[in-house]
Amino acid sequence: MPLLTRSATLTGYGPLALSVGLDPAAMLKEAKLPIGALSDPDLPISGDAVMWLLEESARRTDCVDFGLRLAETRSVANLGDLALLIRDEPTLRAAVQSIVRYSRLHNNAFRLILEEVDDLGLLHLVPRAGGWTNRRQGTEMAMAIVLRTLRHLTHGSFRPTAVNFSHADPSKLETHRRVFACAVLFQQDGDALVCRSKDLDIPVPAADPDIGHQVKRRAEAQLGSLAEATDEQARDIARRLLPTGRCSVGNIAKHLGCDRRTLHRRLVASGGANKMIAGVRADLAASYLTSGRKTFYEVSELLGFSSASAFSRWFHRQFGESPSAWRKRHRA
Repeated sequence: MPLLTRSATLTGYGPLALSVGLDPAAMLKEAKLPIGALSDPDLPISGDAVMWLLEESARRTDCVDFGLRLAETRSVANLGDLALLIRDEPTLRAAVQSIVRYSRLHNNAFRLILEEVDDLGLLHLVPRAGGWTNRRQGTEMAMAIVLRTLRHLTHGSFRPTAVNFSHADPSKLETHRRVFACAVLFQQDGDALVCRSKDLDIPVPAADPDIGHQVKRRAEAQLGSLAEATDEQARDIARRLLPTGRCSVGNIAKHLGCDRRTLHRRLVASGGANKMIAGVRADLAASYLTSGRKTFYEVSELLGFSSASAFSRWFHRQFGESPSAWRKRHRA
């Protein structure tokens, strides 16, 4: 499944690139993105190409907060139809649930998952499977846009308790502190916005449920045309089960409400269920080793291995070199 996003994702890229000494047209050409993406917000463009563009822009200018600076130029209107959907929900919880359900209409490179544990609410930002493993700038930009949206809906009254990122902390944190205005934690097990559950019950002052109902009907029709493939659903479940040590074809099938044979049959086009699990594990291994400072023992646990040595043997078979050699080469 191609990872597509609306070209509105690049709103503000041109002026920001110029301000840090980049030629935006040349950068888009290198990223194999159409120049029209800077003027037409509704073009479907490659999510992986956008990730490359943001990371390369940050690298070439030594601008560690490039994604956050881009997020600061955004208004809720940049979300297109998604903005119309969430502005008329009665509470912040309902708005978040709509973002979770309909975010693919705006951006297919990430998915959002709402989890409530005890008195905490966690809005997880999960990258969909793709070829680009380094997503620091894209992840920080997406997280900042989500937070700005929730603050806008509540007229500034929503305040998270923390923002978690799986990647390592940058050399400068001034922009992070200004944009998020809460604790910003790095090298965490995932990327998530953390708040108190009761804060999700904050009302949305400008909501008009009657209008919201009409917009939602249209969105449901659009969503139906983008029906998510079993392959992508299975990948998301595998990502969540790997750290528990219970990631098996049988358990994934149970989560999808089918049996092992049915799951194998549905995934035959992509090589089968076992190949899918191996691919998810490889994607996560590359991401953990590239973006964080986790020890090999910690990575082995997150990937469901019984020991660091078992992880190392698997990694060598998968990538043709040891985890330490791979990490050293990619960080260089």
